[in-house]
Amino acid sequence: MKAEERPWKRYGLAALLAFLAFSTISDIVSDPSVWNWSKLVVLAVAALFLLRPDDRSTPEKIGPEAVPTEDVDAVVAESGRTVHAIKALREMHPGLGLLDAKNLLQPDR
Repeated sequence: MKAEERPWKRYGLAALLAFLAFSTISDIVSDPSVWNWSKLVVLAVAALFLLRPDDRSTPEKIGPEAVPTEDVDAVVAESGRTVHAIKALREMHPGLGLLDAKNLLQPDR
């Protein structure tokens, strides 16, 4: 089972961090020492890392030979500018590199 299929771990860690943060805040109210403030900073940084989105998956790279000629023709016909055509072609084929997309659109240069 992958980590994406087990959200309970993330929720459990978030609940633990929330509990520790509230107890640290109560410690700060009673004793505003540098130690208590540093504990709160560490908990805040841990919460930022815990709550960040999981978009680490990168598409598999593909070469220009994997892009059908019909897609290139459709993008060229639809877009008048090279930059927009490159962007549209890379959205259609996420693994396509920037230089490869440019070369597909301008093969004579």
